[in-house]
Amino acid sequence: MNNNSEVVVVGAGLAGLCCARTLKNHNICYQLLDASDQVGGRIRTDVLNGFRLDRGFQVLQTAYPEAQKYLSYAELKLHKFFPGAVIRFDNKFYTLADPFRNIFTALGGLFSPVGTLKDKLLIGLLRFAVTFPPLDKLLAKPEVTTLQRLRAFGFSSSIVERFFKPLYAGIFLENNLLTSSRAFDLNFRMAALGDISLPSLGMESIPRQLAQHLDPEKIHLNDAVVAIHKNESAGQGKTIQMASGKTYQANKIVLAVNEKQAALLLKKAEPVKWKTVKTLYFAAIKAPTSKPILFLNAEGKGPVINLSVPSNVCKDYAPPGQSLISCSVLNYLDLSNEVLIQEVLAQMKEWFGSEVENWSHLRTYNIEGALPNQEPSALHLPYKVPMGGDGIYCCGDYLGIASQQGAMQSGRQTGEVIIEDLKLRR
Repeated sequence: MNNNSEVVVVGAGLAGLCCARTLKNHNICYQLLDASDQVGGRIRTDVLNGFRLDRGFQVLQTAYPEAQKYLSYAELKLHKFFPGAVIRFDNKFYTLADPFRNIFTALGGLFSPVGTLKDKLLIGLLRFAVTFPPLDKLLAKPEVTTLQRLRAFGFSSSIVERFFKPLYAGIFLENNLLTSSRAFDLNFRMAALGDISLPSLGMESIPRQLAQHLDPEKIHLNDAVVAIHKNESAGQGKTIQMASGKTYQANKIVLAVNEKQAALLLKKAEPVKWKTVKTLYFAAIKAPTSKPILFLNAEGKGPVINLSVPSNVCKDYAPPGQSLISCSVLNYLDLSNEVLIQEVLAQMKEWFGSEVENWSHLRTYNIEGALPNQEPSALHLPYKVPMGGDGIYCCGDYLGIASQQGAMQSGRQTGEVIIEDLKLRR
């Protein structure tokens, strides 16, 4: 097999897949390498006893422009969450809904203690504010923290503490809304314009679909890149050294790996530690709700920040007659798995009663590299220009707003930059 190519893409997550697809569409010779046994990067789904377990609580925002460009939603067979959330506060549950999609449920929550009546009206105005301008104009607004953005808009402390903080703790993986306002504006816009969905066969269906548009013989798995060497004698090109001893030759290399791996291969200082989250899955004969809705913890106690029942969203996530329950944990991360399971079950028993005693733990996922820190001024540009130097480029969601949108856009942009570079050299 000829291991020479114009471009080698290292990493088969969303960024690497979209980069490779861009190169293929322009007839650029490429190879796609990944150390894992499947494509997808951080997006993987395991099947255990008939349950589909995404590696961490993940969803697809159907309004993402890059997802609309690259994915066939019909083939994914998407199923959507209810446009709203159930808030756990003061030992009670309160439902908040998007008034533009479910007016009757929204009216029922107008006078709940989760924010004031003015706050509920302001949510409608915020929805307009983030959906009306073009996306590039929205993301060019001055960057502040999400908390500063909400306060400047006029929201009360009540709705910030009881809705925005618990909701975005599960999205930004931090409790204080310190993430850039640009990340918030993008997320809120996407939630307003599209659906929050799950594919029938799990989130892994997304990268698998992307890979179907690539040449199978150019995707190489189960082998890690250990070093990159410049071919001094040849005067150009580079050698990619694999753990197996195999080598690849290329003029240009794309590091579509996480920030830490890129730093190691480039022999640069390691970045700051990424955020960590844990997802615990449980099986139950009877789910705590029959609705496809997200539960948020606004009580400020207990390990679980949010709970959902993926099998209520999509029945294929659980075998017949059973339900799959997902609990996300942001704090209590130093506990052993056995102790954490008991803490989670104790908290859920307070929420839902004795039926929780019948839940059976399936698996715990510890996602150490879940999200980068994106406080201001991390996003001083909405999407950073892919970094290049000596024919090596980097792409990934950490170079823009960390999201599936950011990963796919970064991969596409990197591919386009390489294509333009190659045109100039020919």
